[in-house]
Amino acid sequence: MANYNNLWPEKATPEPNGGCLSGFIFVPLAVIAMSLVLSLTLGRITISGAAAVPDRGNLQDALTFVSPYDSYTLTQGPHGFSYGHMAIDIAAGNGATIYAPINGKVTDLFIDGLGNPTLIIENEIYRVTLMHGIYNVQIGDTLAAGQPLGSESNLGNTTDMQGLSCRNRDCGYHTHLNVYDKRIGTNINPLGLLEP
Repeated sequence: MANYNNLWPEKATPEPNGGCLSGFIFVPLAVIAMSLVLSLTLGRITISGAAAVPDRGNLQDALTFVSPYDSYTLTQGPHGFSYGHMAIDIAAGNGATIYAPINGKVTDLFIDGLGNPTLIIENEIYRVTLMHGIYNVQIGDTLAAGQPLGSESNLGNTTDMQGLSCRNRDCGYHTHLNVYDKRIGTNINPLGLLEP
């Protein structure tokens, strides 16, 4: 079980709409045009194929980026700009295994001011932020890309398709995924790394 002893509310500021919206989808035309294998399912985009199935083999370099899930649904496209993210929300189902998307070290694990469990993994190139899961790693752990690190949950500030809070409700399960590229000093669209 994760150790959430560090509570630093200053690390997150809510968006005007209250934060992550699991169930709502915002997909810019450029995202749809990317070379992902897409199929529309009940108004959501389901990602499948090579982008969704990580190669858990020889993953030693810092550029390696794999999907946090074996397969998932994109529930919200790039968002979070008002609080310094360019994140996506992806879902594989309550309790689905979440995998480390990069080779790196766990540099932070905390619950932010909105109650979101937040995990940060870094290497020389990327700083990856994952939110809302149940994480079974600790600060200082070294992870290999594709290594299980926790499970999908709806902890923190998650909402249903009507925008209603999922606190203490069976809805809003997803992972908020943000990637910061240290080489260029800015957040990048995670969908670009998940392309086949």
